[in-house]
Amino acid sequence: MKSRFSRLCLVLLGALTLIGVVSPSAAQAAERPGGKESYAVSIGQVAPEGTPPTGKEFARLAMYYFDLDGTVREAFWFWSWSIGYPAATIAPTSAGCDNCKIHTAGGFQNGAEVKELRGRYTTTGDQLAITWSNGATESWTVTRPETGISVIALTASNYGANVGKGYGSNVRTTVSVPVNDIPKKRYPGEFRYNAWDAVNEKMTSDWGTSGINLQQFQKCNDNCLSGAVEITDPNSKACSACKPGEQRAVRYYLASDGGRKNYYEHFCTCLLQGTNKCYTGGSHLKPQLQVIDDAQRFRGWVGIEAQQRVANRGTLGVHWYTDV
Repeated sequence: MKSRFSRLCLVLLGALTLIGVVSPSAAQAAERPGGKESYAVSIGQVAPEGTPPTGKEFARLAMYYFDLDGTVREAFWFWSWSIGYPAATIAPTSAGCDNCKIHTAGGFQNGAEVKELRGRYTTTGDQLAITWSNGATESWTVTRPETGISVIALTASNYGANVGKGYGSNVRTTVSVPVNDIPKKRYPGEFRYNAWDAVNEKMTSDWGTSGINLQQFQKCNDNCLSGAVEITDPNSKACSACKPGEQRAVRYYLASDGGRKNYYEHFCTCLLQGTNKCYTGGSHLKPQLQVIDDAQRFRGWVGIEAQQRVANRGTLGVHWYTDV
């Protein structure tokens, strides 16, 4: 009797398969957040403004991929406040401008390990919920500011992440914009960071609005833009390490060796040694991922800063600079 029941079940299963009947859960396609397949995301844990970091803070730069079966995959780079990351030299240089080597945060250079998480997601109205296979959960709010691009903003997590934003589209993630084709304008945005205050010898945290202004950048070569910008605002905290009477100016590099990854580096020119045009000190190192909309237009960056060659020192933070 048991054998006949088993054979009957197999026959029924085969018939259902042939006529295309599947279980209700498999038949229901998931709704992608904002209707977009992939998102460029920066996410992290930053101590509340004005409070010292605890040592648990981190920053993560990622691409999120949402499939219609309700699964999500994250490819990411990770930096922890409690670990030091020596700077890495990248292949592109600023040849054609000051002919210097360009650097990025250790762990983001070409060939560095890309970590991965997999999980499942659900969308309910403008709310996105993700549960990763390691048990981590994230909650996001989804907005559609304009046709061709959507935005997710982190509202909660169960593992310490308290800041995060991502920009999504349906363009293939292999699509990118060469640095020389990026519109030379200002991309406004905001940042959150943990830092070591060397002047007062204490750890702190802060947030604010800022931007990346390419209007004063020039082409060095096919893989690099650069600009030297004088600080004219007397109230600006930038280049506070310059001595009285020294010109306060910042040298910027924006470089790429292909793909969505961009390398953003800057330092105060008053810190250069002697006649050397190339800085070898603790420059600001900002790995970034390009934001591209459905029309394959460049819209800005999501990024992190990991200027921490020594654990719990330097700066570790997240930022978003776009025209969305």
